[in-house]
Amino acid sequence: MAGAAASAYFYTRLVQVEADYGRTLDDLERLTIVVDIMVDYGNGTVAWFNGTRVSPGETLLNATLRVADVLYTVTEFGAFVDAVNGVSGVENHYWLWFTYDGGWAMGSVGADAWRLHDGDVVAWRYTGF
Repeated sequence: MAGAAASAYFYTRLVQVEADYGRTLDDLERLTIVVDIMVDYGNGTVAWFNGTRVSPGETLLNATLRVADVLYTVTEFGAFVDAVNGVSGVENHYWLWFTYDGGWAMGSVGADAWRLHDGDVVAWRYTGF
């Protein structure tokens, strides 16, 4: 008899936890947006961080900080990314960011000023000049 009561209790708790989990997922989807972030290290290594969840209107810089170790300097023109995951220091090479909308276009403002929208695809490339 005690075994049946315990089974009923734990089954009821399981149903409650599953319902709470479902509501939490619904809240997460309602309160966040999803973006894809690519990091091209310039040496043939490319990492994708697809399905990255961020707050609506979050900046590209903040989203990148969620998926990578980023060193940056704030200047009068905005944030300048110095290193991503330890990659930097090659003369005449810089981290540039791009957005994809049918083709890649270089970012028009600093990463700390670019506000992300649901479904955005962005890329960081370590590029030489």
